[in-house]
Amino acid sequence: MKGDADLEGTKDYWEGVFATRRWGSYPAEDLVRFIGRTFRSAADKTRVQVLDMGCGPGSNLWYLVREGFTVAGIDGSPTAIRQARERLMAEKLPYTAPSVDLRVGDFTTLPWPDSTFDVVVDIASLYANPMKTIRATTNEIHRVLKSDGIFFGRMFGTATTGSDSGELIEAGTRSNPTAGPCAGNQIAHFFSRPELEELFARFQELSVDQTQRTDRNGEIQIFEWLVSARR
Repeated sequence: MKGDADLEGTKDYWEGVFATRRWGSYPAEDLVRFIGRTFRSAADKTRVQVLDMGCGPGSNLWYLVREGFTVAGIDGSPTAIRQARERLMAEKLPYTAPSVDLRVGDFTTLPWPDSTFDVVVDIASLYANPMKTIRATTNEIHRVLKSDGIFFGRMFGTATTGSDSGELIEAGTRSNPTAGPCAGNQIAHFFSRPELEELFARFQELSVDQTQRTDRNGEIQIFEWLVSARR
């Protein structure tokens, strides 16, 4: 990717994906576990501001709203944001401010002031960008988090099937991988641990775990990093 035109191309790609097929109904298990551990003793969850970055059609938003958090979501796809809002409406859950703030937008210029959120969540959206965008987005995450706020993310690692397929754009970044969970994606970055340590160096505390599973009777290896970083 070489600039704004390429970034727009990525947005158009995901708009096409969400416009032509449904994408997930339930929250990521790792997110549920993280939220449960971190906010088990929260006296008033409405005071906890959570941003779901790359929210798609709202599977994680749906969970966070049901749990009672004050939630924001951003995605580059207008269709995804519409679907997320419609799901909340259909289930008679809050879907407008002040409880819920859904926006179509760009990760590299998050449309919220400094120190807005207690938590920023990324469940496999940051990876779908070139490193220039990932770096800019990581800086934005740091900016919008409150002091002592936490980022939680899940992202593909280099041990994932397909990380060596497709067109090599830059170190770790592939266009149209031909195998694995990212097969056919316009852009996919597969992270190494040293990369994550460098990306989140500005944060005062970093924890990196991992999860690994197989799919298709062991044909596909899925290796994902679980990143928790405290501002």
